[in-house]
Amino acid sequence: MGPVVVVVDEADAALGNREQDGDSGTSSRVFGMIAAQMGDTRYRGQILWMLLTARPDLLPIDLKRQGRAEVHIPLFYPTDESEIRRMFVILAGKLGTKLAPEDVPSIPQRGHLSGADIEGMVGRAWRASILAGATSVTRESLATVVSQFMPSTQGVEQDLQETAAILECTDRQFLPKTIADALAADGARAKLQARLTALKQLVKEL
Repeated sequence: MGPVVVVVDEADAALGNREQDGDSGTSSRVFGMIAAQMGDTRYRGQILWMLLTARPDLLPIDLKRQGRAEVHIPLFYPTDESEIRRMFVILAGKLGTKLAPEDVPSIPQRGHLSGADIEGMVGRAWRASILAGATSVTRESLATVVSQFMPSTQGVEQDLQETAAILECTDRQFLPKTIADALAADGARAKLQARLTALKQLVKEL
């Protein structure tokens, strides 16, 4: 039997922590068992844990330390034009339709679109194309949807998530060059940590 991959989505909420109460200690014991399993060196390379979260800062240190979740890879909203075009094409395929890269218009919301946003736009464009009698997403329908789409107004929350992802990253090679270079400056991490604290307070007040 080959390696087993365990994927835990929304890991910060799903796995909890040692301090949970209200259920006679059951959640705390389950957390302890998971943490012990993740750190058991007998299964190194045999059980691969993938913890997915938009808030890595909320994951207990017991889980994200070296020896359990060793590699922290941040995923940011796409900013490269060619990357965004590929995402449109791939998500069109996921929805069961076709879209040529050259039919993807210029994206004015670049850097502010999640995968869900792009999938939603492709879905709307496909519905409009079908109603117009087409069998796949048309250039015109997608251009109309893109020009009218408004990303969700979660600027502060997005900023918080990205700041936390940068701080939790375990290798600069996973970061965009501009961010990696900025982190190399003296005191950069401390300033970023202070910014994260300020953003958390701001989110609480919203």
